[in-house]
Amino acid sequence: MEGLKFEQGLEKLEVILETLENDELSLEDSIKNYETGVKYYNFCKEKLDALEKKIEILVKNTADGEYTSAPYRREEIDGPAE
Repeated sequence: MEGLKFEQGLEKLEVILETLENDELSLEDSIKNYETGVKYYNFCKEKLDALEKKIEILVKNTADGEYTSAPYRREEIDGPAE
């Protein structure tokens, strides 16, 4: 998966999911598709986690109205992961 972009990995994962949901595959082919899908899922998750570390958010100081930057923390913005 070296050199693969996030969007490409996500597209491949979506195709695999559609295949698993819609096609009548043999058990062996279903397992192969599932394993490949897990690899693409992990690839996409790793990319997102790495990009998340680069994101900063602007925080407005209520005392003086000035903005400062702070690292993005998913838990603080979106709540705990499910």
